[in-house]
Amino acid sequence: MKILAIDTSSKICSVTILENEKILMNLSNDDEKTHSVKLMPMVDKAFSDTKLSLDDIELLACCIGPGSFTGVRIGIATIKAFADVKNIPVIGITSLESLAYNVRDIAKESSLVCSLIDAKNNNVYCGLYQFIKKYSDNNCEHNDSCKLISILAEDIDTTIEKLNETIASNDFNQIIFVGDGSIIYKEKLSSVFKNALFASDDKNLQNGISIGLAGLDKYLLGEYGNSSSISPIYLRKSQAERALEEKIKILPMTLDDIKLIKPNFESDFDRFWNITNLENDFNNPNSSYFIAKLDDEIVGFAGILKICDEANIMNIVTKVDKRHLGIGAKLLDTLITISKNQGLKSITLEVNINNHPAINLYEKFNFKRIGLRKKYYNNTDDAIIMTLFLK
Repeated sequence: MKILAIDTSSKICSVTILENEKILMNLSNDDEKTHSVKLMPMVDKAFSDTKLSLDDIELLACCIGPGSFTGVRIGIATIKAFADVKNIPVIGITSLESLAYNVRDIAKESSLVCSLIDAKNNNVYCGLYQFIKKYSDNNCEHNDSCKLISILAEDIDTTIEKLNETIASNDFNQIIFVGDGSIIYKEKLSSVFKNALFASDDKNLQNGISIGLAGLDKYLLGEYGNSSSISPIYLRKSQAERALEEKIKILPMTLDDIKLIKPNFESDFDRFWNITNLENDFNNPNSSYFIAKLDDEIVGFAGILKICDEANIMNIVTKVDKRHLGIGAKLLDTLITISKNQGLKSITLEVNINNHPAINLYEKFNFKRIGLRKKYYNNTDDAIIMTLFLK
């Protein structure tokens, strides 16, 4: 399988072509201000030097962040264009997972890999990973996989506290640090984690090779999609996004709220949702429903149904013209908080297998795929069953 991998999320712009795990071409440029100018010539050179073209590429992989706001968008836009023109499958890889792949060769299954990216002002982006090695059972070959344990965006001291909690609650006997954050805070990390390993200098930089290798592993696990399946991941929101999010208020739903959204329900929130079902769910004594308001306008709603010690998410819906503003994430965070406060053990939901933005949102909140309901939606689309286990 020939893979084109691109990383424009950091000061280094990287273009790599692989054939499975074999590197055919790897180009890089370290002038962050010229990514938009240099990327396409680098792609052209990679194809020219390998005597290949986009027609030969069977998988596209790119970094989706966290990283430079502009840089991440440049890479994603390029990959989306390639995918749409040639109908090539796409995989998005976080910069934290890419760094973890830099130390895959020295990581054991008992190792906790900690990717650290400096986020300035004593803050870091942190990704915790465990590599599960290839194995066979019942004549079935299982490929390498990189298991995400958690992603954090905290100050370094809080990150260290959470690292200690993760190690204490698991059977890791080694921790490996990688990324520029591990260089900046090496002295502090070494004083806390006495037996820690630190990646060599050349492993602390993001590159297209690791993006491609991570993409290959995910492809073999069936974790890929079309151009709409990838979007930027920003653990630290822009100032404009933070200002907007502060204006979004989450409140308990009332009967008056349902009356307000009822006249234009299908056009405002799409035809999939039924107002009668919403009214019935709202009136269930075991349910909890909330609305999102922006400038006194109801722009979303969500609800859970309590069943014994578990919660089932009934819906998370955002008004059609107000999507991609973080409303769904804020509603989901509220449902998780409510479930924890009620002492529930887990939260389960179903999501359309083709609803890639929603799947990405749930996975960002550490929901795990646990099953599949065939033809669950309109007797056509499958539903992925996802669960978040609460501590």
